[in-house]
Amino acid sequence: MYKRLAKQTIIYSIGSILPKIINYAFLKFFTISLKKEEFSLYTDMYSLSFIVIGFISFGLENTYFRFLYKKNYNQETVFSTGVIIQLFITSFFLIISIHSIKYLISIAGYHNHPEYFFMFFFIIFLDTVCILPMAWLRANEKPLKYTIINLIKILIQSFLTIYMFFYSNNFFIKKTYFFFIFEWINSYTDRTGYIFFANMISSLSNLFLVFPIFFKKVIIRKFDKILAKKMLKYGIPIMFGTIAFSINENLDKILIKRWVSDEINGSYSACYKIASFMSLYIRIFRLGIEPFFFKKSGDSNAKYYYEEINYIFILFGLIFYVLICGNIPIFIGFFIDQKYHFAMSIIPIIMMANLFLGIYTNLSIFYKIIDKPIIGTYISLIGVLITFLFNIIFIFLPYKNNNFIIPAWGTFVSYGSMLIILYFWGKTIFFQFFKKKINVIIHFLFAILLVFIINNQKKIIFSFIFQFIYLIIIFLLEKKIFINFIKK
Repeated sequence: MYKRLAKQTIIYSIGSILPKIINYAFLKFFTISLKKEEFSLYTDMYSLSFIVIGFISFGLENTYFRFLYKKNYNQETVFSTGVIIQLFITSFFLIISIHSIKYLISIAGYHNHPEYFFMFFFIIFLDTVCILPMAWLRANEKPLKYTIINLIKILIQSFLTIYMFFYSNNFFIKKTYFFFIFEWINSYTDRTGYIFFANMISSLSNLFLVFPIFFKKVIIRKFDKILAKKMLKYGIPIMFGTIAFSINENLDKILIKRWVSDEINGSYSACYKIASFMSLYIRIFRLGIEPFFFKKSGDSNAKYYYEEINYIFILFGLIFYVLICGNIPIFIGFFIDQKYHFAMSIIPIIMMANLFLGIYTNLSIFYKIIDKPIIGTYISLIGVLITFLFNIIFIFLPYKNNNFIIPAWGTFVSYGSMLIILYFWGKTIFFQFFKKKINVIIHFLFAILLVFIINNQKKIIFSFIFQFIYLIIIFLLEKKIFINFIKK
């Protein structure tokens, strides 16, 4: 079981890691090629779109996994019903958005770039439509197809982005095959828009690649109205939780752009992306583990698996945290241009906040398998209130050079509070969870203290020595856990 799980997780990881690595490579390219103001626009459009995707995805991915493993439902019925619901919601969104575009552009402050919104309407539509077919590949243990589709998508996006950027700088001769297409794109948008156009085409290619799944697996007559109501009832609380997460993750960047400046937001957003390395680790773990969690939900020893896997997740997460935050000058110099280093102090704060979120996401399995996702909604709303509070403080304080640290601490406190609330709420049901909670607390304090010490001394050699000693200590303390994990 563990071997198969590990093998699938590795393949999923390639499909997730490689596109992310390519994106991080582009991070350096973008921060060199774009002004901080342009990078702020790039980040802002994705921040706004993530909130919208949280709404129109309707929590159907989690809902699909939950109903798929219920004994009284046929797999084809669950998938067909979910896809038809998703298509209806996304089509409705696209029609309403296009008809309301002038109003939306006015609210967002993009009078000079209405084309951004047209492109993002289609990006959001295409990406959301593809959520369930990609989930189907995961549920049916087809990690290779999942990975290939992700790689094709990112390669198309990468090629188009590089081509357009280099073409705009006259690196290619003007009489190439793509000349007239590029001239039209260039007349339609600017350099930031090139990124969005490439994304739109790659999202369209993703739809073509998963279309056989629609064609073969979606059966209209299998649509079940009663099941649809149950799926929507289950998914709506998850949707609100997803929106709350999107607000927690993106509100700071949206507000910094509008209340301070695009220049500060450009630096903040670039450094935030370095901190999102932790999100990459969480996503890799989640891709392989989440379907497994749902499959094991009915087993008598399910709590044992959940606790063991979560403890391992925390150990590796903290090791990852120390290795990244202990080498911030190296990572930030490698991934973003010097002019964006202004906000680098947020990186350890946001990385730890993301680790809190990863643990929260793993523990949230308890309310999903008892069909009470509303618990997650309540907790997420508390997190949003905390985020709003810190951002309001940020807005009303007289602006100083280091004020941007306030929203970063808001993310940290928000995710930390959500994790603590979920733990105390869930332990009454999963009372065995984290029998090693003292160990967990010690590991956290040790990692945070070490990162603080490393970042407050200037000699790189001492940084490496501290990290090496940390790895040895952790291995000696948790030798049995690591050896058993490798064996299994």
